[in-house]
Amino acid sequence: MKRHCKHWVVVIAVCAVFAPRATAQEAEKLAVAHGPYLQAVTETSATVVWVTNKNCVSHIHYGAEGISSDSNDATTAFASHDGLIDANTKLHKIVLTSLKPGRTYDYRIVSKEIVKFDPYEVTYGDTVTAGPYRLHTCNPQKEQFSFCVVNDIHEQAERLASLLSMVAWDATDLVFLNGDMIDHWTRENQVFDGFLDVCVRRFAREIPFVYVRGNHETRGALARDLIEYFPTPNGRYYFAFRHGPVSFLVLDSGEDKPDANKEYSGLVDFDAYRAEETKWLRQTVQDDLFQTSRYRIVLVHMPPFADERAYGQSQIYRSWVPILNRADIDLMLCGHTHQFARIDPNELAHHFPILINAPDMIVNVAVSESSLAVVVKQVDGRVVDVFALKPDSPN
Repeated sequence: MKRHCKHWVVVIAVCAVFAPRATAQEAEKLAVAHGPYLQAVTETSATVVWVTNKNCVSHIHYGAEGISSDSNDATTAFASHDGLIDANTKLHKIVLTSLKPGRTYDYRIVSKEIVKFDPYEVTYGDTVTAGPYRLHTCNPQKEQFSFCVVNDIHEQAERLASLLSMVAWDATDLVFLNGDMIDHWTRENQVFDGFLDVCVRRFAREIPFVYVRGNHETRGALARDLIEYFPTPNGRYYFAFRHGPVSFLVLDSGEDKPDANKEYSGLVDFDAYRAEETKWLRQTVQDDLFQTSRYRIVLVHMPPFADERAYGQSQIYRSWVPILNRADIDLMLCGHTHQFARIDPNELAHHFPILINAPDMIVNVAVSESSLAVVVKQVDGRVVDVFALKPDSPN
């Protein structure tokens, strides 16, 4: 009898250890843990991304100007692939389509918890909503707007918050995160704690940011998942889009060392990748929309340098600069070096100015029909550089 009693003591002790954890998990209230934030906004579409703390199925209610997202006239959007609605996931990405250029839309996100997912019966739990928020589609007819650029934050969220506090958000339509926002991606929370939650609090629910991949974003066990969190208009890390009088070229400079470098453990293929990108670039700068823009701006993390000691930078210098020289580029915005520099055009090298932003600075560009007015500020508010670029010729 004593032996049986001892067994019961062990069972009770084990239950006492594990029961509180299960109870706490079940008691956790469904919530939007991160986001929502706007991605891949074009003239006719926009992607809304958010993360819940529990597995859910989600949708969005949205309406154009004058139509509230909670009215009966609102449109409902959800994500589906191959006939199946995206479900039982914490990461939610929904594309709003058939939008019109230069319009404002009211949107509200809805996530319903999936408690049990059996083949023939799904049990739902609580529902969480957030909003309404507003989004604005790109507008090629817009005459003036502002955008800002930060880079090389390396998960220093407080510094990023200080830089963003200097932005005049009422006039700002776009934010570019120009690479190396994280050190390397090994834990999911790095993107949230390192920069994303700050962006959401400051602007990203209603003003989109464009993520330009840097060389540090290619590193770590989760690096291949980056585009799942930061989708692009074409599903690649290089793309072009138009807003107002500006055609933007977003380029992916890849890694800074040769593919065979021991740091990459035989797991990168950037030589072939950049060759593909070069073909795309050559075709894209020939597009009518690009050529007829009043301004053409390039965003790329690594600046192109003719220096064989900087492998990746010398590759993009040889491959891309000749193409860009023929494309009448007005400005290239870069990071990577961690030192501010403005490099004037050079007839023997690049025919356009290159601005390299430092980690503790923010670039603001005010776009108008008459000029690109550029102001660079340090994190303490000190103005580092001011200049204006005029269009070569009216289009």
